[in-house]
Amino acid sequence: MRKKIVFITFSLLLIAASAFALSLNVIVTNATKGEKLPGYPFKIVVVNPKKSGGLEFLKEDEFMTGPAGTFQGDVDVSSGKAILGEINYKGVSYYSPLIKIEEGQEDYIIDFNVYEITDDVKNIEISQRTMKIMPYDAKTLLVYDTLTIENNSRLTYVGKYNEESKVTQTLFIPLPPGYSLMSIRGVDQEGVYTFSNGIASRSEILPGKSSVFLNYFVKSDIGIFDMSMQGKDDSPSIKKTSVFFQNKEKWKVQSSNLQVAGERQFEGGVYGTFQVWEGTDLKRIKFKVLSPSYRGGFNLWYVSILSAMIISLCGLLIMKGRIYRWYMAKEKKRLEGILERLGSEADKEDLSGYYKPFRNVLENRRRDIEERLGR
Repeated sequence: MRKKIVFITFSLLLIAASAFALSLNVIVTNATKGEKLPGYPFKIVVVNPKKSGGLEFLKEDEFMTGPAGTFQGDVDVSSGKAILGEINYKGVSYYSPLIKIEEGQEDYIIDFNVYEITDDVKNIEISQRTMKIMPYDAKTLLVYDTLTIENNSRLTYVGKYNEESKVTQTLFIPLPPGYSLMSIRGVDQEGVYTFSNGIASRSEILPGKSSVFLNYFVKSDIGIFDMSMQGKDDSPSIKKTSVFFQNKEKWKVQSSNLQVAGERQFEGGVYGTFQVWEGTDLKRIKFKVLSPSYRGGFNLWYVSILSAMIISLCGLLIMKGRIYRWYMAKEKKRLEGILERLGSEADKEDLSGYYKPFRNVLENRRRDIEERLGR
């Protein structure tokens, strides 16, 4: 009877385990060399997608490819609703697409491609930069900025050590003066840092096409928004730049190296009619936005600064004589104190002959001050 109970319990455990297991086939290929990677470790991560867009990590298990560079076996997924693969090759982490666990499906395939690495930037280019600029209020612009990056090789670009920033840098994104970054996607946020007149990223650039999405504010108290941006000499130029500015009454746009390319209508989250400005093969973007509060060179801000300067100058001119007399009187008093101490020491030590040249110089200076003060 006891053996029967043990057998039934064991059978139930096997059934429960198989209910949370799925059959997985994994292939790991060095896409640079076109070869499979035998005996190489990888991880399978079990997750639950969140409604907010993130992932809840439940567990991870490590496996190893066989002699043929593949793995086939059962993976415990517990109560997870999706899985993804992770593999690290030569310091670079590669991830598979998120695979949802479907009811009734038993077999799943993950095909990893890994690459050799390089620090040569020659195959990296920014094929497109698209900026959607919208007035938020009279002193603020809201910008949605997208960069499309292409790695036209079979090597993962890992960047170079930058002597100026003292970190390894793969991508530099110039930004306009006065920007305030709200969010960035498409790169590891922990590897993003402020540098020079923009931000830099340490994230590796894998072969193929990828995108970086930025959202930021630009502020100006005087109604002039200088949206000009300057790339680094060793950074790739932008093959095509497109700036979309939302039409608003009395707002103006100026550019010396972007050309007007008509208007475009957008629907959805970013909607409205936008002026289109375009340029090609640019390392520098020259673009300026003028709000309705800007009135040429004589807006309120300029008037305030000019008034303050005039008032300060007039005050200095008026007070110049008084300041001069106060300084001379203070200097005369100081000289009289020194002369008095020298006379006292000379009488005590009988050094009147020794101190006489010094006292003569100081007396002449005191008399000169008295004459200047009109006494």
